[in-house]
Parts: sequence; C-alpha cells; structure tokens
Amino acid sequence: MSRAGRLRRALPPLARALLVAVGVSPFIPSLTQGVPGLSVIGEALGGWFGFQCSRDPGRTLHVLGDALPVCVRCLGIYLGLGLGGALARPKLEVWPLRLWVAVAALAMILDVMTESLGLRPPWAPLRLATGLALAYPVGVAVVSSARDLGTA
Repeated sequence: MSRAGRLRRALPPLARALLVAVGVSPFIPSLTQGVPGLSVIGEALGGWFGFQCSRDPGRTLHVLGDALPVCVRCLGIYLGLGLGGALARPKLEVWPLRLWVAVAALAMILDVMTESLGLRPPWAPLRLATGLALAYPVGVAVVSSARDLGTA
C-alpha cells in the first residue's frame, strides 16, 4: 500500500483520537498541575482556554475542588466534540447535519439572549446542553469526513 493510502486509512482513527483529546482537554490542566514535565501542557491549555472562553467564575463547574478552566457552555462544546468523535453516530447527510447545527445554534443564541436580557437566571444544565447539542454533530461530521477521505 502506498504512503498516501496508509495516510488515508489512518485519518479516521486519528480524527477520533484528536476529537477525544479535545473533549477531555478541559480536565487536563488540573490533572497536570505540579507534575514535572506535564505541567507545561496544562499551562499551555490554560492559556488557550483563557483566550477563547470568558471563564466567568459564576458559570464554571468545580470538579474535585478545582474550577474547570472553561465555562459550562464551553465545557459542553469540548465534550460534544469529544463525544461526537468517539461515538461517530449517527452518520448524517449534509442537509440533516446542517439542520441539526442550525437548530442547536439557534437554541444557544436564544439561551444567551434570554439570559443576557434578564428574562431568566443562568442555568448551567441548559448552557451545557446547548454546547453539547451544537458540537456533537460537528464531531460526528469530522469523523465521517475522515472516513470518506480514507475510502476515497
């Protein structure tokens, strides 16, 4: 088998592994803190999370006494990408996938707007659910696309 063929066959498991790594990444900084050689990974991830997330302490979960480095909604996005990559089900055609992502994005926008306008209090389960609902089909689509490239 050619080098290009081997690379194409390696794409689906590589995509899955990377998405699962993304999914667990919010837990890595606290797990690597103070561990020689590994703490630099946690620090780098902490820098990334600080860049991309508001990290509002009132909207952050605590696990085993440590605050996660992302808010609950971002946690849902990371977990959704990881779960979508790990499970890779259901395989959706383009239009159902677009519809799922559009509905999930609309739900997230409504969540943000109603909370920002003071129409309801912040509710962590809804923030987590909207993040998961938006990111999960994207993770599935990435693995599906990698499979399609691998068999092309």
